[in-house]
Amino acid sequence: MNLSEVLDERAINLALDGTSLEEIVGGLVDLLAATDVIIDRETVIRDIMRREEVMSTGIGGGIAIPHAQSKGASRLAVALGRSRGEVDFNSLDGRPVQLFFLVVGPEERGGYIRVLARISRLLYSGELQRRLGQARHAADAMALVRAEEERVTHPA
Repeated sequence: MNLSEVLDERAINLALDGTSLEEIVGGLVDLLAATDVIIDRETVIRDIMRREEVMSTGIGGGIAIPHAQSKGASRLAVALGRSRGEVDFNSLDGRPVQLFFLVVGPEERGGYIRVLARISRLLYSGELQRRLGQARHAADAMALVRAEEERVTHPA
């Protein structure tokens, strides 16, 4: 499954406001709400925050992948955000985060784990993260994701 299949350009914000984990998660969930993915905003936020209590999804290197399976989501979807400033996300490496991939999906449907694995694979080289840090518009970010998927899927 390609990330571009579950990432809608309308769910990308490269200037996220928020200085806390809760504010960032709320902003990312709101992006998905604008794409009609969110049935119940509070349920999705609660499920994501419960997941964060188990273990931070701040994977290190300035990246976090908050995620949850939730009855508050109508389908599998991803929101991509870059914050204006650094956010303490209780990351595994102790460093602040600026790049976020929020993944939600209903409990009864598949593909959730594949999307998490795909995001990790696309970020592995560090190139996508670097380029997303410089992107100016959502369309640019979407094009970067598609280009990295192509590079990873069909290496030269």
